[in-house]
Amino acid sequence: MRSLLCFALTAVLIACTGNKAADRPVWTDLPHGDRITGRINGLPGPKILLYELYGDRVSLIDSVMTDSDGSFEIVFPPGRHHGLYRLAMGVSTLPGDHEGHRQRLDLIWDGSPVVFETHYAAPVDSMTIFLSEENELYYRYLRSMRRYESKLSALNAALIEYPADDGFYRRMERQHRRVQNRRSNYVDNLVKKNKGTIVASLARFRKLPRVGSPRDGQQAAELKRNFFCEGQFADSVLLHTDLIPRSIIRYLSLYTNPSLSDEDQQEELILAVDVIMQHAMANEAIYYFLLEYLINGFNSMELDLVAEHLTDRYLLGNVCFEEGRLLDQTGPVTADELEEGDMVPTFSFTALDGSEIILEEIEAEYTLVLFWGTWCHFCENVMGELYETYSEYRISNPGYFEVVAIGIEDNEDEWLAGIERGGYDWINYTSLEMWDCPVASRYDLVGTPTMLLLDRDKRFITEPVRVRALNRILSRGLR
Repeated sequence: MRSLLCFALTAVLIACTGNKAADRPVWTDLPHGDRITGRINGLPGPKILLYELYGDRVSLIDSVMTDSDGSFEIVFPPGRHHGLYRLAMGVSTLPGDHEGHRQRLDLIWDGSPVVFETHYAAPVDSMTIFLSEENELYYRYLRSMRRYESKLSALNAALIEYPADDGFYRRMERQHRRVQNRRSNYVDNLVKKNKGTIVASLARFRKLPRVGSPRDGQQAAELKRNFFCEGQFADSVLLHTDLIPRSIIRYLSLYTNPSLSDEDQQEELILAVDVIMQHAMANEAIYYFLLEYLINGFNSMELDLVAEHLTDRYLLGNVCFEEGRLLDQTGPVTADELEEGDMVPTFSFTALDGSEIILEEIEAEYTLVLFWGTWCHFCENVMGELYETYSEYRISNPGYFEVVAIGIEDNEDEWLAGIERGGYDWINYTSLEMWDCPVASRYDLVGTPTMLLLDRDKRFITEPVRVRALNRILSRGLR
């Protein structure tokens, strides 16, 4: 039966050359079933290995020998997840020797049969899909994206080298924007027209933001701000690809700086992983996969501060989230996706000591807006360490550093007792409305403790997740 099928496959492939659409109905008569049937021309070796992808893990699930013309079929066992599967081919015949194979290609498996032909030397460019709408769309998408990336790579190189005062430079800048717009529109249209498909999920996840000219040096900063979009991690099918680790590595690279000390570099990476984990909250399975992936990765690189932060804040849960908000929250903890330099939402209230507080009228080089709760057992350690910092600066540099502590409370006696226990004589306020506190609502608060550091003009600087990171920023301001 296998030889007969391969013979039929070969005959149809030959008949389809140059006119696939005309002979397509022939394929519906072949017993494909739950399998991949294909022919790979120009193979240097007869063995093909099939791998299952799950994040950064690549697992061998089957292997076959091709016929003399490169024809083969692989039958999928029942219960396999939908997603990307990898065919590895080449010289090596050792089972599981993925790296020993000089060529590979990925195919989407959605439970439907796949029939294709390609060439070993250029599997993407020479791919012809005879059966599988998902893969036909996927390879069309891959080739389109390759063309866009090739154009943008050439334009980036030219924009860096070409004289900026020449009129042709401005034409290249316009073309750079135009190609990015076309790429973005292509992905948006693909996703819109193919809702519910695996291809749409992959394309939406891989979509990159538009950036300016490489000449101004702002591309990395723009990518940082806009790398992830709402709902990007929503589809669990992404776990059955290698796209998430590849994307995370690229994003983390935007935060690496060889000129930083080891400790400062780790603090930068902590900022990055907080962005990643907040976006990953859109999908529980992806959230916990990423948590394990990142902790293991940073441990292996001996980046202990980052691994410890991930463990404390996300694995052990050293943040008290508003009930029901963990999996609903797709953005950062702070409101409006605050970026450095943004004016923060203003507020005013009558503080515990009776003084009238207006945020923009606070006279301090640095102001920390702290959201905390006496009921939040993770706040206690942060509060004690933070109060030491506050006390030191109040004595050594009056007017340099102020803290506005917003209590997420519904019991005034417990709030007052907590302040008395810690001796917190900074600016204290609570509306006794828990998460409906007007200040917390303006900042879209979802977890405590949360700290927002502001400059003299009440512009957002950063959201330090550790007092140690806050201390470094404050000490740099005195140099």
